Amino acid sequence: MRVDTVEAWDTAFFEVFVDYRNRIHSEVPSSLPETISDYERYFGPRNPFAVDYSWIGFIVRSGESVCAKAILAWRRDGTLGNLGFLDWDNNPAAAHALVEAVVLKARALGLKSLKTPVDLNFYIKYRIKCPGGGKPFWGEPIYPDYYHELFSATGFSEIGRWDTYKIQRLKGIWDYLVKRKKLAKKSDGSHPKARDKQMRTTIRCVRPADWDGELQIIHRLFNEAYKSMPEWEPISFPQFKTIYDDFKYIINPYYSYIVELRGRPVGFSINFADPLPVLSKVKGLKLSKMRKVLLLLQLRMNLSTLLIAHVGKIPGPQGEEIKGVQIQVSKRIQLIAAVMRTVLVTFQIKNSPSRRSFEERSQDSYSEYVLYGREL
Repeated sequence: MRVDTVEAWDTAFFEVFVDYRNRIHSEVPSSLPETISDYERYFGPRNPFAVDYSWIGFIVRSGESVCAKAILAWRRDGTLGNLGFLDWDNNPAAAHALVEAVVLKARALGLKSLKTPVDLNFYIKYRIKCPGGGKPFWGEPIYPDYYHELFSATGFSEIGRWDTYKIQRLKGIWDYLVKRKKLAKKSDGSHPKARDKQMRTTIRCVRPADWDGELQIIHRLFNEAYKSMPEWEPISFPQFKTIYDDFKYIINPYYSYIVELRGRPVGFSINFADPLPVLSKVKGLKLSKMRKVLLLLQLRMNLSTLLIAHVGKIPGPQGEEIKGVQIQVSKRIQLIAAVMRTVLVTFQIKNSPSRRSFEERSQDSYSEYVLYGREL
């Protein structure tokens, strides 16, 4: 086995990297083909992550054939290595060669632990889907099932687990109506209409016409709301924009909301219709301008599966606790869900606050995901 590495942008290296990735994922229904430009935005000469992150790319070859690849990335001020963009053949020797090369480099750099799969940082993509589960949806971290065996064989163990659950629509609507009434009886709740009026909480849709301004608001809310998560890493706005700018083509503004208190954003509920059924039909095709316009219209009119993707809140201007963000927007979500085929709440930890927004009896487990780690 031969291991090749790079520590700066190398077009020839990443051409091999992308070709191998697309070959491994050709049979994964939720994976869309990647291009070298997808990697250039994160590792190219002018990428915004260079101010905070260093990285090393690895390609393992057996003879002239590529059999594994990955990128080890780490914050310059940290001791945690994120091992991501990882793919390998079902070949224990190749997996060991890759991980041994990564561990050797990581120890030399003073890193103390590794997490995988994490693509650069947790905002881009992390976790891996467990075998089984429901029909794939867009953005789900799906890899061939044998990856789990290779992670275990190379010294990694499970350090985190999440699930996606399906909402039973009729029960969900009933639970919303009942739960709102229950919460209204609590003296400290912000859910009764009178209390909402007193707190002056308002809900508005995301505004595509001011996309950069909305991204800045969502960036601030994400950073504040998610900073207690164990996988969280700080991220600058240019980095956030690089990751999420393409969402303006995916998000229907009537499905995603900002909660404001006296005009100040304090919560968010980012939801969208699963674009995979639409995008899979043009998988690998080069589209004309007219076809791109039609594709955008299809994405806007998509009524496949509603993905409840990101929910969170921060304290109000005077430290007020804004309770039940998901409950406050649920009336709108339920109207949308009534015409959707399926409603999924994605990537939840067991004690997630948003899980409590829906009664347990209306939740059906859909798919599970894990994150692996290894101490050095």
